[in-house]
Amino acid sequence: MKIQFEHDYQNKIMTQAFTESFTIKSDQDVQAWRQLWMDALKSWHSPYKSVIDGRNLSIASDANKEQIKSAFVRLEKLMSGFFLKKAVFFGLDPELAAVVPFDSFVDEDAAMDAAGVRTRVAREPGDFRSSIQFQNHFRQHVVEMNFGADTVIDTKEKVQILRSKMTNNLMHWHSAWSLLIDCSQLEIKEECFPEFESMVRFMKGFFLKEVLGYQPKVKDLVYPFKVYRARHNAAGRLEAEGLFSGEDANCKTRKAD
Repeated sequence: MKIQFEHDYQNKIMTQAFTESFTIKSDQDVQAWRQLWMDALKSWHSPYKSVIDGRNLSIASDANKEQIKSAFVRLEKLMSGFFLKKAVFFGLDPELAAVVPFDSFVDEDAAMDAAGVRTRVAREPGDFRSSIQFQNHFRQHVVEMNFGADTVIDTKEKVQILRSKMTNNLMHWHSAWSLLIDCSQLEIKEECFPEFESMVRFMKGFFLKEVLGYQPKVKDLVYPFKVYRARHNAAGRLEAEGLFSGEDANCKTRKAD
């Protein structure tokens, strides 16, 4: 069971998507889903709604449907005690929809409307937004960003998506922070540098101190921020608060002020 969770803190929406086909065979599968959902809730501290992509879900023909239905009722009751206001499905198999206590809709737009989502997140081909991942290192005052697939930022729209997701992540932060970027799967076209730098200026209004990268995708690739060959060099630079550690990734990389 592989579920991709996304958190839109501004709109108070958690989206869930099964990234591979999965067949529910017993109440144990519902309990396994419940545990993954609970783990995803660690970043939530306020009421939210959940929109669930059920297109890859099905129920086994020989499954005990009454038992599975009871497990879903328990799931709904539990989640309601952890800030869930409403959950809706879309694309769900009718046979499974019959045992799920949440409302089910044909497509994502109808589900979003039912959840009361007024602002829709722009989607890029290949789901660029979902490839952006963050790790919050609160003790070190660092947000680390990486990408789940090879990524080329080549449009203004992609920078805007990056800015939107980074802004959502800032809901966790109440102090100064620095951004550490894993560049091993990242390329930023030079025509997008001004838009990226505009995003950085915006983030500095939300306590961003510095942006550093590490492990460039290609040796001579240019980025709109300083890049180091190895992660420990970039992290050491941030931890030293101004003392450099290690050599620059390459002479063409733009130098930090």
